[in-house]
Amino acid sequence: MEATAMKISKIVLAILALFAIVACNPNKGGGNGGGNTDSTWSDNGSPIGEWVLTEWNGSSELPMGAYLRLNEDNTFNLYQHTLSVLWVHYKGTFSLNGSTLTGVYSDGTKWNDYTIKYSNDSEPKQIKLTRKGDAEDVGIYTATEIPANIIDQATEATNVRSIVIERFL
Repeated sequence: MEATAMKISKIVLAILALFAIVACNPNKGGGNGGGNTDSTWSDNGSPIGEWVLTEWNGSSELPMGAYLRLNEDNTFNLYQHTLSVLWVHYKGTFSLNGSTLTGVYSDGTKWNDYTIKYSNDSEPKQIKLTRKGDAEDVGIYTATEIPANIIDQATEATNVRSIVIERFL
């Protein structure tokens, strides 16, 4: 079973790499009609709230689903699915230092560090997370309410042992 999970993980990573290569065309503009140019982003805003991943590396065709809740007490909840329809719930803490967003999962695993920007447009409210050290790894999250069925049906990450699941952040 582990060999099958590893094969699936390698296939998913290959698909993600393909999406990254396709999304790296600098003339694309933004992936959702070109509206996400650098002039639409600022350093002013707040990451507190509920977010859904709507664009990744310039594409709105996502190989995974991810909902993120950033709470005022600097805790977070991440609901994601990558290898199946199974939603997995991760939690932990985050900190914001200027425009750098960092976090640690509840098991002690550190996130990648991200530069955070906020949309200048009032609607829809969005945040852009660019991984530090890899300017091509960019996620656009749009404000939303996380659906109750995803929260209710999500499996706690500590209970997922049969397959290897890559954490999105």
